[in-house]
Amino acid sequence: MPRALSPILLALILLLVDRAAAASPEVPIGAVNSLTGAFAAQGTAIHRGILLAVEEANAAGRSGGRPVRLLVQDDEGRPERALAAAERLAGRDGAVALIGGYVDSLVGPISEVAERYRTPYVATASLDERLTHRGYRFFFRVSSLDGYVQATVGFLREVVHPLGVALLSANTPGASQLAHRQKEALDAAGVPVLLDDRFTPGLRDFVPLLTRVQAARAPVIVSNAFFGDHLVLVRQLRARRLGLTAFLGTFGMEFPQVIQELGPASEGLFGTTAWQPGITAPGTEEASRAFTEDFRRRFGEPPPPLSMHGYAAARALLAALRAAGGPADPPTGEALRDALARVDLRLPMGRVAFAENGEPREYRRVVIQIQGGRYVVVYPPDRATGRARLPAFQQEDGR
Repeated sequence: MPRALSPILLALILLLVDRAAAASPEVPIGAVNSLTGAFAAQGTAIHRGILLAVEEANAAGRSGGRPVRLLVQDDEGRPERALAAAERLAGRDGAVALIGGYVDSLVGPISEVAERYRTPYVATASLDERLTHRGYRFFFRVSSLDGYVQATVGFLREVVHPLGVALLSANTPGASQLAHRQKEALDAAGVPVLLDDRFTPGLRDFVPLLTRVQAARAPVIVSNAFFGDHLVLVRQLRARRLGLTAFLGTFGMEFPQVIQELGPASEGLFGTTAWQPGITAPGTEEASRAFTEDFRRRFGEPPPPLSMHGYAAARALLAALRAAGGPADPPTGEALRDALARVDLRLPMGRVAFAENGEPREYRRVVIQIQGGRYVVVYPPDRATGRARLPAFQQEDGR
């Protein structure tokens, strides 16, 4: 007959059992970003913003009573890899939510998987309007075309007053839709669109396009293209005498590498941004400084602008997790989806809240100009820290 346990040993066992029961298992969240490949710089910036938000929440106990475990997948900038990563995370790994994504060719496949598994997905950089017109219930994003249209068209209409505009756009869904929306708004404002042309991202020779700009006699170029394309385009523009008044690049011009790579050739260029160090939504200055300091301490460098998109999306997801979950059980996809629909935060990027179709209720960008080797906000007036300098484009020989 086995001996009965001593009272002390029994008490110790019960204590250990209680502690084990009280120890909340981790909640898995799947992060899919381009950590290698063509979009590695952008994907890494987004990923680090997500990671910082998760680490902050775990340290402060702000994730619904259960620590969050980030399951990281690299899509390598390839749609088929993004699809496979989402399948693995939502299926085999049991992630309660997905987050990440830089371009819509990668975001789209992930959103399809998320809807099929009824797993909420918060896209960190997405513009394709078709993605929020499908009636999907589990798709959310923190960016939208509206912010780009309002900033670029408002700036041209109210500050530049051009006699005409040339629209040069990458032939991606988001850039093409943006050009269409810009043309509609410029036409309505009485600003002639003298050229509306598309090109393949990664183009190395813009001379044929620039020849068409010259033939159209457009004094302003609006380029809906990516960071790398802008570097090539600006270098080739500087070598030609087109008589431009201004060059406005909608994507990627806010990256500090523009100034580093182009040097004096970056002077006077216009771009847009939602946030970057020193440029933040009114009333969030202290939060912005704290984020910048924490990011630099964690990763050894200043935060790139896109890192805030990752941080904001993760903060929204973590707030929903806190509202929907608890220490006992992980939230269901439906509960987490409903909690995301109720999120309303004020962050350095601005207000983060979602409409019924998953679009952000607010997404504001400002127009910046490179002046004296630094970024100055020149539009809209309520955010401006300086005046736009026009004309703002010269050829390399200064003429």
